[in-house]
Amino acid sequence: MFDDAIVNKTANDPVSVANAEQAEPTAPIPDAHPQTGYSEKTGSYDLRAIAIAITGWILPGFGHALLKMWGRAVTIFLAVGFLVYLGAGLRGNLFAPGGDDAFARLGYAADLGTGSFYFIARSLEGSGPDVSHADGDYGTRFLATAGVLNLLAALHAYEAARRRKA
Repeated sequence: MFDDAIVNKTANDPVSVANAEQAEPTAPIPDAHPQTGYSEKTGSYDLRAIAIAITGWILPGFGHALLKMWGRAVTIFLAVGFLVYLGAGLRGNLFAPGGDDAFARLGYAADLGTGSFYFIARSLEGSGPDVSHADGDYGTRFLATAGVLNLLAALHAYEAARRRKA
């Protein structure tokens, strides 16, 4: 349908070689990677976006607060905080580092996703988890959900800091 509008020029074509020699040099492209955050001048990725993501992970919602997204920041802080409070209140299992199997390591990664709330919940866990009842099992799920939610929020803060649609 559109094949007749496309003209194939090769390096052996004398017309295209002559036109290439007569063509004026073009200015170099200032930023060859506009969407990746890579800067040709510094040769590094945008450290500001990485710092915002890390602070958003350590303290839930703080990455969005640094970007002046106040409503989102408060919502994330309250949602993650409530899920951790509810999970710890139901005596859910907070996974420790160095688990025996893949599920224990995955649970630790999800729990650690809550950032500083993980260490607060760990310090408040005096009598240990109670997963023999349904309450403790639900608490474990709430803690893991809080961690994954916070990791997704930190990823969103990173993408928003890079001015990409997230």
